[in-house]
Amino acid sequence: MTVTNKDAKEFEKMLEKMKPMTIEEEYRNADVPMPKGPNDLEATIERLEFRNAKLHNYNEKIEQEIIELRRDNKKLSKQCEDLLHQFRNKGVL
Repeated sequence: MTVTNKDAKEFEKMLEKMKPMTIEEEYRNADVPMPKGPNDLEATIERLEFRNAKLHNYNEKIEQEIIELRRDNKKLSKQCEDLLHQFRNKGVL
């Protein structure tokens, strides 16, 4: 069987019509909204707000630990000074 140019062009047009639809076209034809991906702004904002809250809590915890460590450091310093004065008063040093 011989294929003419006209037949080839018609076949090419038929193939173009048979191209698969893109994902966007499929959702549009189904009248369904596209699913939101990981780059969706609402999801990004929600994720960042969650991280922000967790970091604030962590910072408060670290801040309390620093305050406690400074308090303990002052107590130790005072104890060392008192012991040093006791040794000096007893004549050990």
